Parts: sequence; C-alpha cells; structure tokens
Amino acid sequence: MAWLSPPNNTRNTPILIGVAVLLLALCWWPQRGYAHFSYSDPRIIHIVDDGEDQALVLIRMPAPLALLPDDWQGQSETRVPPFGITDGADIFLDAHAVENNTSELRDILYRSVSIWINGRRSNTKVEQFRFWADTERPSFGTVKSATAAFQEAAHTDLAALSYFNLTVDVALSVPSGSLNQDLRVTSDLGKNFQVMDRFGTVVKLHRSDTVETQAMIGVLDVSYPATSNKWIVMRDAALIGAEHIYFGLDHLAIIVLIAIAAQSWRQALGMASAFTIGHMITLAAGLYGIAPATIWFIPLVEFSIALSIVVAGAFICFQIRHPLSWLALFVIGLVHGYGFAASASQAMFAGQFNFLDLLAFAFGLEACQFAIYAMILPIILLADRQFPMVHDTWRRGVALLIAVFAASATFTRFTETTGAFGLV
Repeated sequence: MAWLSPPNNTRNTPILIGVAVLLLALCWWPQRGYAHFSYSDPRIIHIVDDGEDQALVLIRMPAPLALLPDDWQGQSETRVPPFGITDGADIFLDAHAVENNTSELRDILYRSVSIWINGRRSNTKVEQFRFWADTERPSFGTVKSATAAFQEAAHTDLAALSYFNLTVDVALSVPSGSLNQDLRVTSDLGKNFQVMDRFGTVVKLHRSDTVETQAMIGVLDVSYPATSNKWIVMRDAALIGAEHIYFGLDHLAIIVLIAIAAQSWRQALGMASAFTIGHMITLAAGLYGIAPATIWFIPLVEFSIALSIVVAGAFICFQIRHPLSWLALFVIGLVHGYGFAASASQAMFAGQFNFLDLLAFAFGLEACQFAIYAMILPIILLADRQFPMVHDTWRRGVALLIAVFAASATFTRFTETTGAFGLV
C-alpha cells in the first residue's frame, strides 16, 4: 500500500514544515501562560462591601511584586531589594526594617491596586498587611478565609523568610458608597517585569449576593458594569473555563495528540468524549473537596499530567495504527480533571461556588476544546489528502516532539513532587 512506502527527501519536506510550525507554536503558547507547567499561584483580590459606605479590598500576591521598584533588573540586579537583607548569597526579609519603617511600608503597599468608581479614582487606606512563607500561608479563596488570614498567627519568624519566596496579604479600605456602580480595578505593579507576561490575577467582586469573577494575565486592569445578573456571572465563568484550555499548554498537547491519533471525525469525537467525561468527573470531585487535602497531592497530579502526555505521545509515535483506547483516555481525563480543579479553585471557586457556575465553567472548557478540534481536524484531513505518502510519518514526528517537550516538564515536576513528599 502507498502509505507503507518509504518516504524520500521530497516527501519529507511537508514533515519538516509541519514540525517547524508546531515547534514555533509550542514556543509561543508557553509565553502566554504556562497553566500546569508553572507552579505560580495567581494574585487574588476580593472586593466586598463592609458597610458604613466603605468597601474592603483583600489582596494576596507575591511580596516581591509589591515591594520591588519598577526598575528592578531581575537576575542582573546588584542592589539589595527594599526591606531585604543579605546572608551570603541568600536574601531574607529584614524583620527590623519592617518593624521600624511601618509607614514607609504602608506607602509602598498603598499602590497595590487602584479602585475607580464611576470613572473617578477612590482614595484607599492600608488597614492591615501580613507576610507569609509560601509554604505556610492559609487559604485565601473566599472572603471568609481571606479575612481569617489576617487574624491567624504566623508560625515563622519574619527574619527567617526567604525574600523571593514570600507572600504578602494586604487589606485596603475604600470609601465606596455602593458597589453597585461602574467599577474598575487597576494596578501598575510589575509593569516592567517580564514575568508579568505569565502572571495571572483573579478579581472577585462580591455584590448583590453574587460573586463576579474575572481572571486575566498581565498588568491588572479589569472593569465591572454598574449592574450585573446571573447570566453575566455565568458568562464570565464560561470565559474563564475557555481561557484555561487556551492558556494550558498541557491540555492543548492532549487535544493535538487526540486529533493526530484519530483516523476520522467520528473516532476523534469518541476519543475526545472519553477524555472529557474523565476530567469532568474529577473536576467536580476536586471542587467539592473529594481529594486528599495534603501538600503532596497537587504536585503529584501535575507530575502525572505531564507523564500522561509523555506516555500518550510515545504510544502514538510507535503505535500510530493502534490509537489510544477509550479507557486509556478516560483515565488520562481523570488525572487532568484534578488539574482543572486545582486551577479553578484558585481562579474562581475556592470552595465558594454555585452549581450553575460550575456548569458554565465546564461549558467554557468543552466549547474551547471542541472549537480547537473544529479548527485543526480539517487541516489534518486536508494534509492527509495532499500528502498521503507521509500520513503516518508526520504524525509520529509531531507525537514524538510533544512527548519530548512534556518529558522536560515531567522531570521538573518530579523534583517538585519529591520535594512535597520530603524526599529531597
């Protein structure tokens, strides 16, 4: 048969072009957002009416984002950072500087966010702040847990906190009148930092018995209309679900692997459905707390996600005519679902969600996933018709390339996982 014929140099041309395009795409996507390939948590901001014509803004973010000056040069910087102290090659939080320069520190934290109501900037006041080691910080996903974080006693001496592994919680008060007005939240923090291209922020506006959530990557600038309803909240939930697929390199990798492994539209939809059913089960389970509440669980899930991509890519590369079974993709979906739940709990729900919001989030996930299939499957079928002699060869090349990329992430996550278990 023709597809068994050995490819010559001319036939290899489309393979090289396809691999080059995919390599460029894989290099571009991670710059937009690493999703599970990064362990950075997003900045979380709660805005809630506190009565007496004022609102509270509760913020959790990396301390260096709040403290470092705009002209900080990153790894090439030679200055000691504000409120930092050196100990050999390490930099720690200077506890004495924090205690003796509270006013200066409050002036810095004052610029954490700007709140605009009906187009006018409101005055903010720093009410409280707390520093945490990244490994010790309490939950911040709901207003209740965020408020409790400011009351909880720290278990570590400030002087022992590594500067670049610090989290800071800031509570601001804002004279608001009412939150049922046009609202805009902005911040210039990190505007000159390259890391902001991958840094996420989640803003939760609590008003009219609803939680309106917006998530974004980059320098903060989000707006809320004066009036809102349940449909707007559900729309935002769906958009967050779609963005999680689009910015999630590992989920995109699985979608591409399913697309190139399938021999027809019907087979692709069957394989995609198996993956979807699997991840929907564990997405719901994770959000409802049906998962181990231990520090090693999420790193283990992240490691398993990367490993599943390596295994799937290698299998497709060497068994292109025997696609992954429905059961195998269902199991892979179960693993990815807990990854979805971990991101969603930080980004939107965090133990405070409505079932309809969950359905909207899931709809956004699936709509984006199947939109990608709708875009790439016709391209694959067209390529097969134009270059039938390399039908299997280019698929093997793409699958192998994805497996190699995932192997790098697997190694990194293995280190994170062993660290969570206390093995390193």
